[in-house]
Amino acid sequence: MSDTQLYKAQLLEHFKKPRNKAAGNLAELQRVARGSNPSCGDDIEVGFNIVNDIIEPILFRGRGCSVCIASASMMTEVVSGAAPSQAKAIAKQMQLWIAGEEADIPASLQALDAVRHHPARKKCVMLAWNALSEGLEASNG
Repeated sequence: MSDTQLYKAQLLEHFKKPRNKAAGNLAELQRVARGSNPSCGDDIEVGFNIVNDIIEPILFRGRGCSVCIASASMMTEVVSGAAPSQAKAIAKQMQLWIAGEEADIPASLQALDAVRHHPARKKCVMLAWNALSEGLEASNG
């Protein structure tokens, strides 16, 4: 199996069985931020608590294409249990990487390379990450 096929299989797995996807409202969480992409109908909310400088839990809800949902699922796995500063750094690296620049992203996010070179899909990948960044900025006060 090629890397591209493996990456596509990983994305499909996260889409079919998303991790940390909430069915209901995220209002009970300290920080909630929303992202939407009207051109394709993606609409995601990301919510999390910060307790003792650790993000826990982190959930998302909403609807979107397979890439959007898979990216949100992968994002929640990567930043769950991380310090907000670590999550900010990973989100920044994701912005650089998705833009085609050299960046240091966790290996578990490499599957997103399958769509990284498709300009129309970049917003789908970054929607949950941008919502996370917005929520982290709001957490500064």
